[in-house]
Amino acid sequence: MEESWQYIALLGAVIVVFAFILPKQSKQSSINKSSKDELEKMEFALGQFMENMEQQHDELVNVLTSNINQLKDDNRQKSEQLSALEKKYAVLEEQISTLSHAYVALETKYQFVTQSANSASQLASEQINVDTTEQVESHEPDPNSIHMRYSELFELYDAGKSIEFIAKKLGKNKGEVQLIIQLAKQEEKIQRG
Repeated sequence: MEESWQYIALLGAVIVVFAFILPKQSKQSSINKSSKDELEKMEFALGQFMENMEQQHDELVNVLTSNINQLKDDNRQKSEQLSALEKKYAVLEEQISTLSHAYVALETKYQFVTQSANSASQLASEQINVDTTEQVESHEPDPNSIHMRYSELFELYDAGKSIEFIAKKLGKNKGEVQLIIQLAKQEEKIQRG
């Protein structure tokens, strides 16, 4: 670019020199051959200079056109990339929104399940306490039960002694011992049921 201005300045100087030479020659009546040769050389140099200037001008125009086209292509590609990124951003925002709603729903379910589990655990704990209390109460021997009244008979029976042996040992008859054992079994069934 700087060279173009130099050529233009040089061309101007050549034209000024040429302008000074021409009027002097026109005043002279005869033009000698050496002046004519110089004039032809100057015209040739000026023609060369103009051709060079045109060639450089065309090259400069081509470079500028190429740069402008490259910038347009880059701009178009960046616009396309920006458009693609905006679409991806919109999709990601939608996915984040969906995940956020799913998270809230899961958190609500978790709280519900936790509360339900705590309630169920509390109810189970209360039921265990009630069952344990009932079991403790049911294992306490009833002083009026048949087992308590005939404890010696049942100790021998639980030890695996025969009904005849128990009857002889306690001084009872065999039918009475059998009746007491059967009544005790019925009483246990009633308590369990």
